[in-house]
Amino acid sequence: MAGAGSRPIRGSGKLIKQLNRSRILECLQQGEPLSRVELSERTGISLPAVSKLVGEMQREGLVVCVGEGPSSGGRRPMLFAYNSRVAYVIGLDVGATKTAGGVLDLEGNILATASIPTHGGAGSADEVLERVRGLIENLMSQARIDAAKVMGIGIGVPGIPDPEGRFVALAPGLIQDQSRVVDQAPANGNSALAKTQSAPADRQSALAKSESTPTTWGSTTEGGQTPANWRLAAEGGQAPAGYGRTTTDDGVVPLGEYLRRELGRPVYMENDVNAILRGEVWKGALQGAQHAVCVTVGTGIGVGLLVNGQVYPGARGSAGEIGYWLIGALGPIARSSGYGPLETFAAGPGIARRYVARLKARGGSSVVLDLAGGDMTRITARLVAEGAVLGDPLALDVWRETAEVLGVALANLCCLMDPEVLVVGGGVSRAPRELLLDPVRRIVETLVPYPPRVVPSQLGEHAGILGAVATVLDSRRSSISYMTAGVEA
Repeated sequence: MAGAGSRPIRGSGKLIKQLNRSRILECLQQGEPLSRVELSERTGISLPAVSKLVGEMQREGLVVCVGEGPSSGGRRPMLFAYNSRVAYVIGLDVGATKTAGGVLDLEGNILATASIPTHGGAGSADEVLERVRGLIENLMSQARIDAAKVMGIGIGVPGIPDPEGRFVALAPGLIQDQSRVVDQAPANGNSALAKTQSAPADRQSALAKSESTPTTWGSTTEGGQTPANWRLAAEGGQAPAGYGRTTTDDGVVPLGEYLRRELGRPVYMENDVNAILRGEVWKGALQGAQHAVCVTVGTGIGVGLLVNGQVYPGARGSAGEIGYWLIGALGPIARSSGYGPLETFAAGPGIARRYVARLKARGGSSVVLDLAGGDMTRITARLVAEGAVLGDPLALDVWRETAEVLGVALANLCCLMDPEVLVVGGGVSRAPRELLLDPVRRIVETLVPYPPRVVPSQLGEHAGILGAVATVLDSRRSSISYMTAGVEA
């Protein structure tokens, strides 16, 4: 008895036509321009049908004639290619500090880019929504395209988007966290690593504060599941109360819902690190990889996981949240309401805060303080890196500890996942190699039985933008309407 896979596809003439158009377009998207005869041979569609469909799609703008091919004895055949500019995609990388965006064609060519600080004066999620919308409008104006030509808006978000791409949870970066301001660092930060990792008994340090406040996400009252009003939205129920332009009590930010309503275009959201992972797979260091890990170290710390060539999101989209890992004596065992223990220690703000704490405890001046113009509140991880290169002993200690903690965390992850490649990206990763990438690589190679290649991001700041666009294209590519119509709301 023949298997189900061997049965011919049956359907209406309209469906068969759509499938044939889709096969032709996919064929053109995968490589060089092709003639009608070559398309017929590669797709198995009859030459008369190919000629008719190519003619239709050429009139619609989906296919363009790009010249003539070599003759095989008769007339030189016309060559056809997919029109990558039949539509455009806007990609956004929304970070806790900066939001970058770009307008790309369907092949990933960047036509316009711009970036803005994620937060303005208010520091609220409402303000972030408005600023993101303004950035999108600016990008369309810069690229001189109409909204009707935008196939979709892809967004990498610092949190967990719901399955419908309407809301974001676990996103402390969308609301400014005053506990991470460097001038609030405790004055007793000059102790050894084990001491700097321990929260004081009065639990007044920034680390203790960030861990001690319960959150409704995954709390015992919710049975370890997502908040109740999120689940209703994800299951097709009503949006959380007051979703219009504000954050709900569960910390759910309605970014996708807001942009769809305001701009009238489809919105696709992905966790920011997963978006960066997609970008590296599409155009960067992970092209051709089947098993890989992508870590970003910036304002927070996160990981994207590639398993069997596919992004692994986990049961609720929160796979890779290693910022919540508790390494050694980083702090008490308590639920984090905002940033997790690892990222509170080793992400950019943690690096700056630890340096300031030690400088306050020691007193006097330093190279880093001089670089900051004598103002401790202006000290950043970048300045601490510059100070380390100039030989500042406090800066060297802070970076050594940072690399050790990150190296151990990533080695543990690689022992679990067994990746071929570990890509390190994010703003902090752009510190001089001797401060971060090289020591992390040595630790991973020492501790992991089958160590992966440890490489920096090839795409840098464009990784998140390209990955957000890839999220849109991957979501739409499986739809016959996308493949046949090009642009559809």
